[in-house]
Amino acid sequence: MTEKGRFIAYWSAFIVILAISVTIIGTISGCSTYNIGNQQLFPMDIQTVGVSIVGNDTWRRGYGERLTEVLVREIENRTPYKVVEASRADTVLEVRIVGESKSVTFQNDWADPRELALGMSVEARWIDRRTQEVRQSQEIDLEQEALLISSTTPLITEVGQSNLTQSQVLMQNLGRHIVGMMERPW
Repeated sequence: MTEKGRFIAYWSAFIVILAISVTIIGTISGCSTYNIGNQQLFPMDIQTVGVSIVGNDTWRRGYGERLTEVLVREIENRTPYKVVEASRADTVLEVRIVGESKSVTFQNDWADPRELALGMSVEARWIDRRTQEVRQSQEIDLEQEALLISSTTPLITEVGQSNLTQSQVLMQNLGRHIVGMMERPW
């Protein structure tokens, strides 16, 4: 190989190595501010959440405990937070079931109910224990102390649905809404 050919080969190798180095450095520094997964959705100044047993103002037994279980599972699965005892947590989630409804949405010609709608309303407050303030993670009227969330689901007994199965669907919907309330605003 001639002197000129050797110079061109070394110079080409140098340019390729320089291009690869610039690409790697650019990728590392450009992506350093990205959060992977659910971390970008939720405030990062919080590590732990305490979930109080859900209060129940309805006459149905067990609703509070069932909704508490749904909330704990939803927080553990969807957020970067760890659910701990309320006295050791950075924030505390307080939820109260304030209403329940069951109404006929469809009936046959003989006035037999064919489809019913189950509904439930809850009040939810997410309190920062460090500042004792209600966290305003979404556009919530600052005058109100708690966010009122309600959900409904159809209940069709002829296809095997019962109050128990549909109330569980209802609680899972409410759990998703309540944990969604914990997300940072877009």
